Amino acid sequence: MNIAFSARGLSIPSGGVHQFIKSLIPALDSQKGDDKLFVFYNNKKFLGLAPDANEIVIEGNNKIIWDFILLPKKLRKLKIDAAIFPKNIVPFFTAAKRYAVMHDMAYFDYKLNAYPMLDTIYMKIMIPLSAKRADGIFAVSEHTKKDILHYTNCDDKKITVTHEAADKIYKPIKNDTVLNHVKKKYDLPDKFIMYVGSLSPRKNVVGLLKAFSRIRTRIPHNLVLTGSKSWKDTKVYETIKELNLTNRINQLGYVEHEDMPAMYNLANCYLYPSLYEGFGLPVLEAMQSGCPVIASNTTSIPEVAGNAALLVNPLDVNQIAEAICTVVNDPEKQNQLIKAGLEQAKKFSWEKCAEIILQTIRLKT
Repeated sequence: MNIAFSARGLSIPSGGVHQFIKSLIPALDSQKGDDKLFVFYNNKKFLGLAPDANEIVIEGNNKIIWDFILLPKKLRKLKIDAAIFPKNIVPFFTAAKRYAVMHDMAYFDYKLNAYPMLDTIYMKIMIPLSAKRADGIFAVSEHTKKDILHYTNCDDKKITVTHEAADKIYKPIKNDTVLNHVKKKYDLPDKFIMYVGSLSPRKNVVGLLKAFSRIRTRIPHNLVLTGSKSWKDTKVYETIKELNLTNRINQLGYVEHEDMPAMYNLANCYLYPSLYEGFGLPVLEAMQSGCPVIASNTTSIPEVAGNAALLVNPLDVNQIAEAICTVVNDPEKQNQLIKAGLEQAKKFSWEKCAEIILQTIRLKT
């Protein structure tokens, strides 16, 4: 069988979907068996992720033209039997069976203010259409599956759940040279707690700042924020100033992917107070690195974290604050979370994700 994978999403330099695509491609390549895998990029700099597959570059920066015209044309020419589209949307016309990977339905909840208005309008139209036209849908969590059914009314039998996983580079690091290099590179304090992700409203970083403000005299730790500029992140910077937290916050911006394992290893605790997630990959990255995790008890996060994180109500600032104090001041609790987190992370792998995807396609195509 000829199976295609659309990797245009790699052109977005960071974020969950970028990491999903980058991690899944090699796993599909290793699990493909007798099938032929064709990976389509829109930039030659990504070549090499699937060395045993057929890697093809289709030049073009307009995502609509690339997704709906250029790629389908190539799929027809190569007689592709099934194609995987990892960014929620499938093209309207192609002879190949179409399989969409859907990550979350945050576009449909206006209270989350998750994405720019034009993106939201586009996806609220296209996701239901894609759910209807797709021959199969892969949801990254049971929670996302539930949301897909709620917002699109598609057939339950069309959806298969396949969890994400942390990259294998995330692991406990004992090499002091590596840790000290990253600590010096980003001018990190000796003791810190950390948030990794965007600063958009649904990530609830403002709530985290308020919680941290309430306990800043009770712990010596700084709060480290990593992540690129985000949609509607102004409120985060305003809150830092309003709460006089400038001297206790390290704003790192984008951190290189290869430095993140050391960041998790250096942190005394990882915080994930998000209001809504389709999966919540940073939770597994932290756990696999041996970092204690405090995370929200909402949406998909409990499904990913299991019993290996201290779960809190993301809307309860006091609860977040007390959870931080509990973890950083109690070595026994830290060790318990570290041990449980390492075991929890073992339940997820990209090879398992790829295997489920390929087996489903073989059965349906």
